[in-house]
Amino acid sequence: MIIDVHYHLIPVLPESMIDYVVKDPIRAAKIIGKKVNFEEIKASAPKFYIDRKGRKLLKRMDEYGIDFTVILGVDDARNEEITPDLVQLQNKMIADVANKNPNRLMALAGVDPRRPEALDILKTCIEDFGMKGLKYHTDYGYDPAGPESYELLEYLEEKNGILLAHTGPMYPPSRNKFADPMMLTDIGVDFPDLRVIAAHMGQINWRSWASLAALQPNLYGDLAMWAPIALSKPKLFCRELRTIIDYVGIEKVLYASDGPIFDMIIPSIDFIDFLKRLPENGYGYEFSQQEIDAILGENAEKLLNLTNK
Repeated sequence: MIIDVHYHLIPVLPESMIDYVVKDPIRAAKIIGKKVNFEEIKASAPKFYIDRKGRKLLKRMDEYGIDFTVILGVDDARNEEITPDLVQLQNKMIADVANKNPNRLMALAGVDPRRPEALDILKTCIEDFGMKGLKYHTDYGYDPAGPESYELLEYLEEKNGILLAHTGPMYPPSRNKFADPMMLTDIGVDFPDLRVIAAHMGQINWRSWASLAALQPNLYGDLAMWAPIALSKPKLFCRELRTIIDYVGIEKVLYASDGPIFDMIIPSIDFIDFLKRLPENGYGYEFSQQEIDAILGENAEKLLNLTNK
């Protein structure tokens, strides 16, 4: 089974966000040595990314052999274009796609905790829309364990939801001190039963995440944004992945695509196939078939309680 725990279903994409969104595929192209034209990528981004009904996602899942995907909303209270009404429209559209495909999709709400109505937004998403958790993009400038977040986390833990929180450096104007994995430490203390996925495992700061994940039972990490390094510098990636597994334990590592952000440059299947080949060729490091099966789906199946789906 292959499970993707981190996919941005994008039903709406304000024009003001396009330049920021395409920075990731442009950087991915640079890492893997692929020449691309910024204006061409920017012009094709809306058609490629916007997916109101989830049809593009489901088509990719079928093509890539992905069995289940966690789809996410994103909220940024700094952006005046992203009003509370637009946030809920986005969340409702994402929830509708998941509700129509419950055996293949699960939805997490995008809610910025700095909004005065944040808790009400989340309650509507969970209780009325049937969403299963919460997505934080902390680099937008807030502490995931800050005072404004506590009501949301308390409610989320009570509802047995999941928190997927961004960790790792991003481009300006991101406030990257808030994306340090260590910002999750108080959540593990004050909300010990809350399942938390550190998106990207902190990227280059993965050791901070690992130091917490090794000690906090409900803290996991995903491999979103690791594909460019894996495909361009496989020995480096394998060294890091082997160290992560040995330090934290295989059960804490989850496959994720961060799709469709990178698919324009690196189709998710390329990273999946790379991971599948590691038992035969680990570039000087050893990986068992059991470890790769756990990363690609078995760990997420347990975490998301999908056994009976």
